Amino acid sequence: MSGQRTESVDVPVVFERPLSLFAYIIGHGQILLRGEPNPDAGLSTTVEVLFKNVGALSLRDHYSRLTVRLASPGEADRIRDADPRPWRDRRAFVLETDSGADGHVVAGAMYWGERSGPVGYSSFLIPEYDLPRFRHDRPGPSRSGPVHDPFPRR
Repeated sequence: MSGQRTESVDVPVVFERPLSLFAYIIGHGQILLRGEPNPDAGLSTTVEVLFKNVGALSLRDHYSRLTVRLASPGEADRIRDADPRPWRDRRAFVLETDSGADGHVVAGAMYWGERSGPVGYSSFLIPEYDLPRFRHDRPGPSRSGPVHDPFPRR
């Protein structure tokens, strides 16, 4: 995110549009949620929500509407009980839908932004990564060996 202007904002932050899990960069502890443009729904921009220095998470792959807020002390205690590793500089962000809390991310920071962009770009919040994208014009990966299923077939 170097070279980008950042502004401090308070949480909660409400996203009145669909957001989906776009990337999970495990080695760098980053989660990226993205809301794609949908001109038919009146959404001409892309929204990205980035969590950095992620230590623990429980989230869905899609939210039709999302509120991100800091966990209450009681919620933070329950999250710590489930994963007692040290948080260091991290805090718990609760992901909330219309039906209530629906996930959390323990992270050092959260960023979000909205802008127009060409279809198929990687990310404007983390442009240093060439995130994997499905491309119809490129060959798929080679076939691997057998895939194993631990459940017996009937």
